[in-house]
Amino acid sequence: MAARTQPTVCRLCESACGLIATVDDAGDVTLAPDRAHPVSAGFACRKGLGFGRIHAHPTRLLQPRLRGASGARDVTWNEAWAEVGGRLRALRAAHGPDAIGIYSGNAAGHSLGTVLGLEALHRGLGTRRHFSCLTLDNSGMFVVLDAVLGNPMRSFLADYAGSDHVVLIGTDPLVSQPSQAQSNPDGVRQLLRAGDRLTVIDPRASATARRAAHHLAPIPGSDVHLLAWLLHAVLASGRRDPWLDAADVDAVARAVAPWASRDAVVLATGLPPDALAGLLERLLAARRPLVWSGLGVLLGPHGTVGYWLTLALQAALGGLDVAGGWVHQPGAVDIPSLGRRIGLRGADPTLRARTGHAAVLGTIAAATLADDILAGDLRALIVVGGNPLLSLPDSDRARAALSKLDLLVCVDLFENDTGRLAHALLPAADWLERDEVAVHLAHTRARPHLDRVRAVVPRRGDVRSDWEILIGLAHAAGRPAFGSRVADVAVRAGLGPSHVARLALATAGAPAETPGVLRRRGTDRPDGRVRLAAPELMDALAAIGGPRAAPVGFTLVTSVRPVESMNTWDHYRVRDAPVASLHPADLAALGAADGSTIRLSRPDGPSLRVAVAADDSLRRGVVVLPFGWGEGTGLSAPGPNANVLVGVDALDAITGQPVSNGARVQVEAG
Repeated sequence: MAARTQPTVCRLCESACGLIATVDDAGDVTLAPDRAHPVSAGFACRKGLGFGRIHAHPTRLLQPRLRGASGARDVTWNEAWAEVGGRLRALRAAHGPDAIGIYSGNAAGHSLGTVLGLEALHRGLGTRRHFSCLTLDNSGMFVVLDAVLGNPMRSFLADYAGSDHVVLIGTDPLVSQPSQAQSNPDGVRQLLRAGDRLTVIDPRASATARRAAHHLAPIPGSDVHLLAWLLHAVLASGRRDPWLDAADVDAVARAVAPWASRDAVVLATGLPPDALAGLLERLLAARRPLVWSGLGVLLGPHGTVGYWLTLALQAALGGLDVAGGWVHQPGAVDIPSLGRRIGLRGADPTLRARTGHAAVLGTIAAATLADDILAGDLRALIVVGGNPLLSLPDSDRARAALSKLDLLVCVDLFENDTGRLAHALLPAADWLERDEVAVHLAHTRARPHLDRVRAVVPRRGDVRSDWEILIGLAHAAGRPAFGSRVADVAVRAGLGPSHVARLALATAGAPAETPGVLRRRGTDRPDGRVRLAAPELMDALAAIGGPRAAPVGFTLVTSVRPVESMNTWDHYRVRDAPVASLHPADLAALGAADGSTIRLSRPDGPSLRVAVAADDSLRRGVVVLPFGWGEGTGLSAPGPNANVLVGVDALDAITGQPVSNGARVQVEAG
């Protein structure tokens, strides 16, 4: 029998690149870029192209597994439901529904079935304790979009191809690729050819920075000072967009007035005066400037304020929702409108973490998860497509907390670091094994398009889809899906994600043209205007006070990864575990050398011994240690866990997100 081919779509990230799957007689799958795909047009990264080997990996979970005092054993689904369901019912009866928590990881966000299943489970259990990896990296973006535009889902795409000068701050799209490459080959090609039209602001010479004519290397965590100074200078130049409310812009101008002194910002950022002057000159000279910030900013000490200042700067330059700037794309399904109908909120004051931080998109700050467990408030945790043992800050405390749980359930493809502590492992189908209509990600594409994808191969072993597993957990706990007997009857009758997708398509309306959607239709705020001077963001900026000289010592940067790896789980194609990187002069001052070992530690906190490499592209005083590594699975070798060095003592003031970039670390040789 000849090999067969079938179009499919990668579902590792929001880019959703089109692929061609070839299945041979043995059932092995190879993946290649789909040049006929209407959006990605032949673009695909190494992670998606290598997924066939992950699908067939010999260490993949293929059967439910229970772990007890006598060790781990594979069981049937009926045995798993009986054990897990009985313990969930007992814990809920003894301690209430909020004693059971849910943690959803990055993989959970790329399947409509998983998103709906999580909602069915948490409403069914009646718990309010839903934590997510969202609150560990980019929660600030949703808070800002809600505050400024009245809807957390009114996100933007970066129009690299249409801009005559691109400024990237703390992002490396040629490597991270989900970061606004967004299946947009034209944008990627424009970045590769940008030359004089590209400025990259990053403490290290990233792959994108090496393509840029201008590279500025600031002190990590100082982005807010640079952005506030640029915003002040642009507004002081008289450049205004008449689409914006003048009084609103004047209020923002007063808020950034403490950053008027370039000399003070030089001390805060460590950037030379002529570099700052050149950057401002290029922005003001551009007709279609694009300023875009990424996780490097969002993971800093003031990530939410940093993202807001980036948006405000882009708006002040006249590049918000216009070609060559930030383009709003509702998509083939108008997700912002759907989000408004179901009441999604960037910051929900009715649901807060124990620290007082408001929930973001209905999920509580995950940095507080360990404290909830250690305080005895959280007794059980269901982890879906995540690895909180590696993702949470203060990893030692996270391990102690997760080990204390009465019940830990992991839904995943593999037994990861967290799964080694789990009482139950439930094997999930991967994206080659399931149908999908990802309506919830329709607004992340470079142009309106929606893929309807069929499974490429049959399911391996006894795996089930996340939707089936999460509904099964609710039923095993004796609870109706979605907390509603009517909804539960519909679910038991076969209503599922495909029906919801069809309903969304039928009710969301036609795709909107772009750019300029917001300029024509207005925002979701009552007056329809952009509100740059959102009070909560203005207050957070005022609390910073103004530029100040950075303290002497080493600062940590963790928001880096090789192009072959994916967060905490997929390092399958990375040959070697990462090492720390320092400037050669810093190594010499420490008495260390390239290839030696150093000790990194939080002030008065845990330490980590790691191998070190010299990197003369780094700014002095910077320690780079990629995140996402740990004990290792079948998909990765062991590596140092950077989150050992990330504490919970300093959280983002608005979201409660931990500070991964710009944290102070002590460095010693040996």
